[in-house]
Amino acid sequence: MAASPAGRIDIHHHFFAPEYLGAMGANAKRPEVSGWSLARTFEEMEKNGVATAMLSLSPPGIHLGDREATKKLARAVNEHAAKLRGEHPTRFGHFASVPMPHVDDTLAEIAYALDTLKADGVQLMTSYHDKWPGHADFDPVFAELNRRRALVFVHPLLP
Repeated sequence: MAASPAGRIDIHHHFFAPEYLGAMGANAKRPEVSGWSLARTFEEMEKNGVATAMLSLSPPGIHLGDREATKKLARAVNEHAAKLRGEHPTRFGHFASVPMPHVDDTLAEIAYALDTLKADGVQLMTSYHDKWPGHADFDPVFAELNRRRALVFVHPLLP
């Protein structure tokens, strides 16, 4: 599919990998979520003059399960986004999801997403359970993102 002639870049464009839909619970039934498709996203991009969309997850994010589920879900959605970007390289970029609040797992996923999947940056949510991204526990994550000079997209969580 050719890029839209207007050339806009949508930096806040949700996508819904099957694994994420499965983890969203009741949120997956919302019309804007359950009605998502690749064809519909291209239609919306064309209608709004968007040449390229940066894929990111909608709330609630991936951090609501246990540690292993969060880690597995991060990998699945990042690989799905990388596949979409690979199939449509002029239409999509990708902000990787990371398994916060688990710092060691997050550092590993940052490396995989940026080095292997070639994500354009990293998506964070505005809170992880009872901690904001500025919490001292997350200092190693921000040190790594800073070291890599990585783009960071912070998505607000809905109440």
